[in-house]
Amino acid sequence: MSPIKAFLPFLLLILFAGCESESPDFADLVLTNATVWTVDDDMPEAEAVAIRSNEIMAVGSADEISELVTHNTEVIDLDGAFVLPGFNDNHVHFANAARFLEFNIMRTSTQDEFVERIENVVSRLNEGEWILGGFWGAYDDWEFGSPGTGGGERFTPEMSLVEEITENHPIFIQRFDRSEYAVNRRALTEAGLDPDNPEAAGIEFERDEDGNPTGTVKGDQVAEFFGEFTPDDFSFERRVQQTVNALAEIRKYGVTNVSDMSDDTQVEIYEMLRDEGELTSRIHYRYHLERWEELAESGIEIGSGDEWIRLGSLKGHIDGIMGNSTARFFEPYDHMPDERGSWRRLMVDEAGEYDPERFYSYMQQADEAGLQLTIHAIGDEANHLLLNMLERLIEDNGEKDRRFRLVHAQVMQDEDIERLGELDVIAEVQPIHASDDMRWMEERIGSERSEGAYAFNSILESGAVLSFGTDWPGTAAAEYHISPMYGLYAAITRKTMTGEPEGGWFPEERISMEEAIRAYTLNTAYANFEDDIKGSITPGKLADITVLDQNLFEVEPMNLPDVEVLYTIVDGDIVYQRSN
Repeated sequence: MSPIKAFLPFLLLILFAGCESESPDFADLVLTNATVWTVDDDMPEAEAVAIRSNEIMAVGSADEISELVTHNTEVIDLDGAFVLPGFNDNHVHFANAARFLEFNIMRTSTQDEFVERIENVVSRLNEGEWILGGFWGAYDDWEFGSPGTGGGERFTPEMSLVEEITENHPIFIQRFDRSEYAVNRRALTEAGLDPDNPEAAGIEFERDEDGNPTGTVKGDQVAEFFGEFTPDDFSFERRVQQTVNALAEIRKYGVTNVSDMSDDTQVEIYEMLRDEGELTSRIHYRYHLERWEELAESGIEIGSGDEWIRLGSLKGHIDGIMGNSTARFFEPYDHMPDERGSWRRLMVDEAGEYDPERFYSYMQQADEAGLQLTIHAIGDEANHLLLNMLERLIEDNGEKDRRFRLVHAQVMQDEDIERLGELDVIAEVQPIHASDDMRWMEERIGSERSEGAYAFNSILESGAVLSFGTDWPGTAAAEYHISPMYGLYAAITRKTMTGEPEGGWFPEERISMEEAIRAYTLNTAYANFEDDIKGSITPGKLADITVLDQNLFEVEPMNLPDVEVLYTIVDGDIVYQRSN
């Protein structure tokens, strides 16, 4: 036999293997022996999923999917683990969350915790960089997880404990309600003050029994005074590192897509990380409503961007928030009889007078330009007014697939909840609000109005689309976790994180686990105009998948926050795997 003939079988084997690895008939990754909840009505449950490149190739039984396996396929036997579409968070403030992860003392209640948090952030900063934020005291009056039955002891950071370790880092931090601030000696020096005698015009610094400044300071002028010396933003390098840290937190909890409302720098960082192959969560991005014309002139409309960074939506605000009692109501707050809440900036004219026509003009023009409207409304009057504006918008601009997103929809009257379905509204809600806000909700608006608060079941019954997220990292008065488990828990139990009250808060507004999962996956993809490529485990859609260590339909509701992510898969790549 000639040498060529002898070599021919081996040559054909090599060529066949090469063709097989490139063939679209075989998978790159297979998840098998699993409980797969697809959120696809055509095949709700399965045992295995095949992924080819960045798409879901096939879904079916373990035997069916095994036919797509070749020697180049990575096969993961999940031993019954729970597989579902990647969680799609409808509402995050990414830049704030990235800063918050770097440093916050919102739940800090001891000086030892405070020192530990300061040591941690100092270890990661370049010399001279400021430490800002803090937001201590948010859970002093109502402890985390309480239903409103009392709080803990008042905490104020003792700056003397961190002076030595922060000599190279100015600190200007604040209580959550901005009633109190704390600075270190380095910050006083940066502000041109004598650390031993730091009195400034209109500002009085607290002193200890020996007459030494404690670093604590109060007064309306404090923020304005130190604002002249604190940076408007952190360095680009620091922002990038904060972003990388936050992306790691997101993928750890199985979140594969977030809807963000940060700043232009954050978009620049997203684009840089995407181009470098380091972006591990897809981004649905929203600019401020008043920038509609700028976007329209740039050719941006619904669906602009790519599969990683989606553009074409705008975010506006009608009123304030419940955390500081600025949400707008028809009737006064119970604890503030002279206050009904406030309107946000675009709801008033330049003289500060109420001018809803100004807000409506932005809505009408942005909608006409082909941009999606997502509008924040929390109090019952704010929600009522916004729905009136939407009715007018439909009449003025005509019927179309606009997927109008009512952001938060926190407190609504019955007749307005019924209008949600009639107007094809997407209710962009964050169920953790219900668990956290109930600690003070009835104290502020009473039991009767609270019946229309976070009315998840009623919203579904109206025919509206219910979409879930977190509002991560929270407000100045509350901290929210990026983990979807907290939201699922809140939606199906209506309890605080410590299990109160028994039976749930207005339990008639609880929803099922199936409805909650859909709200956290396919419904948010729909809200983003991306349900054709995301939100369910369906062949042809992007391979964004989360694997959990427990079946969500079998776990006890109180144990939901303990459910852990085994794998997070984005674009067909495993971006997170539990270490053990």
